Amino acid sequence: MALNHHSSLAVLLLALAAACAATDFDFFYLVQQWPGPYCDTEAGCCFPGDEKPAADFGIHGLWPNYAACRPDAATPNRTSCWPDFCNATDTLNLSLVSVSEWTSLKLSHGSASVMATRPSNAQIKGMEADLRRSWGTLSCKSKDATDFWSHEWSRHGTCSGMGQHAYFRSALDLKARLDLTGALLDAGIVPSDEAEYCLDRVRAAVAAATGGAAPMLELECNRSARNETQLYQVYVCVDPDGRTLVHCPLPAQRGCTDMIKFPPF
Repeated sequence: MALNHHSSLAVLLLALAAACAATDFDFFYLVQQWPGPYCDTEAGCCFPGDEKPAADFGIHGLWPNYAACRPDAATPNRTSCWPDFCNATDTLNLSLVSVSEWTSLKLSHGSASVMATRPSNAQIKGMEADLRRSWGTLSCKSKDATDFWSHEWSRHGTCSGMGQHAYFRSALDLKARLDLTGALLDAGIVPSDEAEYCLDRVRAAVAAATGGAAPMLELECNRSARNETQLYQVYVCVDPDGRTLVHCPLPAQRGCTDMIKFPPF
């Protein structure tokens, strides 16, 4: 009997440790990607279902981050700047079990026996249309966006402290609030093969989508097949609550120059 008690206590302590590790971070990066620069490289891109997506920023991910890099507890002499892969057993679940069905199962069999179909997992299927529209993939390695979502959940979502439904819903809601494409167009920054734009002007335009707070965002640029610097991704900093925009603890310009392109898609 004592052995069973100690075993149960050990399992509980491990579960609590995993939960703490999963929520031990300082802020999220909501990363949105302009599709033109993804495709305008030597690697190219592929359209999901052979249908070209809309010319709009799409979600790359919602990534937990540390405000400062720290020693990696699992690997000696290594530092980590963000947590990742916090729970290898928590994989993306597109189950169609409804909340009412889950509640009935929980009452009948106990929560542990139906944990794999908890509502946070089951409701992902109901968001699939929104996810395909706002969180698609242009990778030629896989045209199935579910592989991309699965990777993002396994690497980043498991460290978010959220269930699957809350994690994906938070990213979708944030994107809906932040009309990056509209903010750029309103500032006269339009996709063009020829025009170059001042980086500060681009930053100010994108900041308008966050209420004018430039410290809440970072810009990332990449190089086109013609070796031109182009706006690639926008990082917006978000509180661990998954809703509130915050100033970025680690401001940086990732690969951008004073003048950049905003290529068409």
